[in-house]
Amino acid sequence: MSRRGSDTVTEARRVPTDPPPPSLASSVARELGEGRLERGPPNGRPQKVLRMDVTGAAPNLLERLLVGSYITGQDQVLITARGGLTTTQRKEVHRVVDRTLGMTVVGDTPDAVEVQNFIDPGKYALPRLIHRVVRMLSTELAVCHAALVEKGPPQFEVFDTIEEEIDRLYLLMVRQLLLSSDSPRIARNIDVESHHYQIGDRLVAKVLEVTGDLIHDIGTDLEGNLPGLRRLPRPVGRLLVARIDRLQHLLTDTMDAFGHLSAVDANTTLNVIDEVLPMGIRLGQLITRRTADRKVVGAAQRIACHLNICLEMLIIVNEVTINRCVEPETVALTGSRVAMDTH
Repeated sequence: MSRRGSDTVTEARRVPTDPPPPSLASSVARELGEGRLERGPPNGRPQKVLRMDVTGAAPNLLERLLVGSYITGQDQVLITARGGLTTTQRKEVHRVVDRTLGMTVVGDTPDAVEVQNFIDPGKYALPRLIHRVVRMLSTELAVCHAALVEKGPPQFEVFDTIEEEIDRLYLLMVRQLLLSSDSPRIARNIDVESHHYQIGDRLVAKVLEVTGDLIHDIGTDLEGNLPGLRRLPRPVGRLLVARIDRLQHLLTDTMDAFGHLSAVDANTTLNVIDEVLPMGIRLGQLITRRTADRKVVGAAQRIACHLNICLEMLIIVNEVTINRCVEPETVALTGSRVAMDTH
């Protein structure tokens, strides 16, 4: 390990050596919308404070540590460096803060940057957050479909907005799940009381976040190559549109099975995905054989590949659903029998 990398030191404590400003001590905040926060009354809970000396930190390490501090439940982060933070390090801090729900810079001096995480980790039920993410993914797929079949002007501007929101919700979900493992109150508030479920829920949250990245990339390829993609030979164009539609339906079916905890529905969806996945190979072959424009071929191939990876992501969610159906805490509610009905 290089000396520069080893210079980074982090230290977490329940209370800071020097007390925080009175306006921040044990404070909470309520959301006003659009990332704006209003401080609320003290809640009496000791602040979890993280002090980071980032002298000589490798590129992007500060940004990743700051994300980690958020999801692991640190309330306050004080970032310092010998000789002061560099311009690049300050940009890393503000980049994280700008994309993270409930994270705010409350102090910025030549010597240090102070970050506060105001959001209540138990405020949102996890199923509600998952539902919001799934709706946004479905919206993106609908925009992809409409762009290819020329239904009005393409609404590509939604992709960046949705991508940023999915990232915020993903970090919030992980923060809540990690904190719920140590707090029965938080677990009850987010509707994930069993610690057996928390690991699966975190996996599902990651799958949805990765799926969002993949669909965002599909949107980028569509936007940059739309005229050529619209001129694809009809059989190829139809298959590409059908592939997008099929993913949208399977996403809905997958998350319905997960929400209803239905092994039967999850198994049915897995069987359909098993049939659909090999068709991606046929689509790739058609794109190569029937299209002369190499740039369009590249874009179409990437779209087809990303669609296949999205389907593989859905396999993971359906497997989590089936595994959860045979968890001891699940079958205990059904007389040690695996429920075979659809709801």
